[in-house]
Amino acid sequence: MTVKLSWFRATLLLGLAAAIAQVALGGVVRVTGSGDACPDWPLCHGQVIPPFDLNIWLEFSHRLSASALGVLVLIAGWLAWRQAPKAEISLPATLAALVLVVAAALLGGLTVLTELAWWARLIHLVLAELVVACLAVAWLAGPPDERVVAGPRAGSGLDRRVGWICLLALLGVIVFGSYMVGFNYGAACTSWPMCQGTRIPEGFAFIANMTHRVTTALIALPVFWLCIRAWGTGAETPHVRWIAALSGACMLAAIFFGALMVWLDFSVLMRSLHLAIATLVWVSTVGLVAVLSDPARFRARISA
Repeated sequence: MTVKLSWFRATLLLGLAAAIAQVALGGVVRVTGSGDACPDWPLCHGQVIPPFDLNIWLEFSHRLSASALGVLVLIAGWLAWRQAPKAEISLPATLAALVLVVAAALLGGLTVLTELAWWARLIHLVLAELVVACLAVAWLAGPPDERVVAGPRAGSGLDRRVGWICLLALLGVIVFGSYMVGFNYGAACTSWPMCQGTRIPEGFAFIANMTHRVTTALIALPVFWLCIRAWGTGAETPHVRWIAALSGACMLAAIFFGALMVWLDFSVLMRSLHLAIATLVWVSTVGLVAVLSDPARFRARISA
């Protein structure tokens, strides 16, 4: 059982890392304009191995990483099935991730065939972020072992409601940021925290940028509140404090790198990091809400 459990946990961890990397690589493809480097799907320029070109191979690497992610999630789903019914949370979460990976792959093909339609790209990103969330929940839960006993929930009903609102708002902010990039609004504001030196800029591109910034700041407040609540209630459950610290640090990093991106004139590196860090905020907040909901159930996954 221990060997099987170790393989299960390791596969889920690899899958989670691959899912986060997949989103980050998608951001690189997006900001470098490599999304249409492969005009066909599932082949690239009609070949299994496309011609060597940086943009082509950025897009092709994105497809390869998606395939690797699919294999990892498939293996994790099979291992979760072998652990049923003990994997009461990780099994449905892993199977949901598998369905979402397949849907994201098909939508990725549709995105190419529709010549990068904006709505297809946004839905593709939503599916990718949901895959990350499902794998995070599955990894945090894992099959319980004999050391885990039922315990009181760390967070109140208000904490859980605030947590779910934060998750929905975070996903909305990430998708809206992708929308701005798709319509070339991302670099409209060349100063930070204000836009062009004014609080209320004129023009939709400037308003969209300020809306993104203000919304992010507003979401940061309840996220930090949840982190403080989790830290205060986690004296007997150190894993709650661990995930609270991680979530707060990721949110601070997202704000800092968002400002740094503007100050460094929207370099490709910083624009790519921006989405990657936003995804880390997303996955850490998913973990925070999960452990606040039921710390005893998620205890083994973090401490083991």
